[in-house]
Parts: sequence; structure tokens; C-alpha cells
Amino acid sequence: MWTFHLPTKIHFGLNAAASISELPEICGRRVVIVTDSVVRSVSEIQQLIEKTAPSAVFDKVRPNPTVANVDELTRLLRENNAETVLAIGGGSSMDTAKAAANLAVTTDASIRAYHSEGKTFSQKPIPVVTIPTTAGTGSEVTPIAVLDDEEKIFKSPMSSPSFYPVCAVVDPALTFSLPIHVTAATVLDALSHAIEGYWSKQHQPICDTLAKEAARIIFAHLPEVYDNPKSAAGRKALSYAALTAGIAFHLPKNAMIHACSFPLSNRLHLSHGAACAFTMEEAIRFNAPAMNGRMEEFAKFCGFDEIETMIQTIAFLKRRGGLPCTLQEAGIDSSLTETLIRESFHPLMNNNPRPVTEEDLRKIYTKLEAR
Repeated sequence: MWTFHLPTKIHFGLNAAASISELPEICGRRVVIVTDSVVRSVSEIQQLIEKTAPSAVFDKVRPNPTVANVDELTRLLRENNAETVLAIGGGSSMDTAKAAANLAVTTDASIRAYHSEGKTFSQKPIPVVTIPTTAGTGSEVTPIAVLDDEEKIFKSPMSSPSFYPVCAVVDPALTFSLPIHVTAATVLDALSHAIEGYWSKQHQPICDTLAKEAARIIFAHLPEVYDNPKSAAGRKALSYAALTAGIAFHLPKNAMIHACSFPLSNRLHLSHGAACAFTMEEAIRFNAPAMNGRMEEFAKFCGFDEIETMIQTIAFLKRRGGLPCTLQEAGIDSSLTETLIRESFHPLMNNNPRPVTEEDLRKIYTKLEAR
């Protein structure tokens, strides 16, 4: 038995964002735009903001968004009686927008009550429209937001059916100017979504198919974009792959790669994509023997004769994109590994196809130190 559900309307294509002000979710409504200061400074985004004529613009989203970020945005939404929240940016902006749009309709002052203290959302949120400017997180179509709680030193995703955006506008043209290291981190985050959606204990046929297709496209087109960052065909393919990977994991959820990523970004401030990519090769080596040939099938679909060839390709893509592959490159002192191991046992670890112990992670970190 399985269920598939995706309530988000998707508009996809080059220059799709140009008509954002004409969408019924935007036109004639009090709109608050959520972004970060870097994205806001881009001329194309400035033009989008002007077309939308928002009630307010919140550009204080941090790379790893926090509980405090969400709480501040929530106050702005309430002050402006927002009718629509328009998130423009990477996963951080979209996650912040989704969480605040849900909190704003409650009487609570902080998202912490829902992020780590057990409360659940029961009211209809302010509608959220998403415009991703990276090809990575898939947050434009997922019911998930990942937040840091700096006071509790705690990073975790939160999920609710009410987090689904009502509409996603995916315009690959907005990714053309991304630096290569950002492209690498975000696209490899999308690859981790495809892999983990595929091997999650909760995987199902539609998501499996989408996961394999997303990974195949990434392996085929990321080298092309490395060679030619302005390639319209390559950027369009990667935006489609990231969107597809988001759909692939939004129901099965993630597993050990993401569980291990949380302390890496929370304590060491690696970007989310770099943190997910950091353990990817070793996670595949660990899980493949427990998957009854399914990982071999995944690799073959992506054009590889063997799993190890796929793993070596991932390592190559990481290095070429300037992402850390060893403890030293990531700025991780070996004395911190025991803390990272302990803090990796997030509930997502329970989705892993193979049980993971502290000793298993210790062996993985030893390999990452010795490369």
C-alpha cells in the first residue's frame, strides 16, 4: 500500500517568473516577499520585486535559517496583514517563508513551540508561492522546512501538510549566474534527495521513478554546467532535476545522509548542500549491500556499470565543484568527530535501509580523515 500526494501547482520554464504578478495567488493581494540580501541585490530579482509591488520585503534570511529568523518574519507578516507570502531564493528563504506563514495565523510568538516542543499546526496558513533561484533543495514543492535553533544548538527539519506551497514558479534563467561552488552544493543536495528518497524505508514506486530520473539528469548535466555555467540547456535540466528530486523525497523523507548533515551545518556552518555531499559516497557504500540489488539498479539507470563507478563520479563532482571531501578540507578537527557522531542520530536515521550504529559512523569518519 502506498499514497502519492502533491498539492502544489507548478509553473516551469525559462522566464516563467516574468509573469509572476499575473498569478491569481499574487494579483491584487497583500504580498510580503521573503528573500536574502544577496538575492535581493540581483537586478533580475529587483525587477521581480518591483512588478509584484509588495506590502513589505523581508531580506534577512540567513544561509541556515533560524528560529529567530522565522519569528521576526512572522511579526512582519502579522503587521502587514499578509495575504500571500512570496519566497524568492534558495531553500533557506522558502523554508523560512513556509514556517512563518504557518506561525502567523496562530497566537504563538515563536516557531520553537512547533520546531522542537511538540505542537502541531491545525489552522490554514497564509498561502505561500515559491520562486527558487537555485537548483537544489526542492523546497518549492515540499511540506518541509529545516531550521536551526541557536539557543538549543539544535538543527532539524519540521514537516506539516500545511507547509506545501500553493504554487511554485521554477525559472531556470534565475540560476544562470550562480557561482560554480554554489551550483555544486545545491545540485548535490538534490542528488542526495534523489538517493535518499529512493532508499528510504518509506520509498514507493512513483517516487522511486522520479528519484532515478532526477539522478540520471544530474549526472548527465552537472559536468556540462561546470564547463559552461551559462548553458541554458544545462541549467534548465538541473532545475528540472532538482524539482523532480524534491517530489521524489517529499513523501519517503530522507535518511542517514541528511541526519549526518545536521551537526555538520549546525556546529561547523557548512552549507546544507556541502554537508549532505560530505558523507554521500560512504553512505552509498554502507547502504548498498542491504538493498537487495536496488542500488545496482539505480546506478545502471544513471548510466554506470557499477556502483563504485557512480561513487567515484560523485567524488569527482564534489572536487570539481570545490566542495570538501575530507575532515581537513571541511575544517573539522578530529577531536570533534565523536560529537558529530552522537548528534547525527536524528529521527531521520530511522528511515535508513540499514541500521546505523555509532561504530558505523566512526568507521565512516575514519575513512573521511584518511583520504
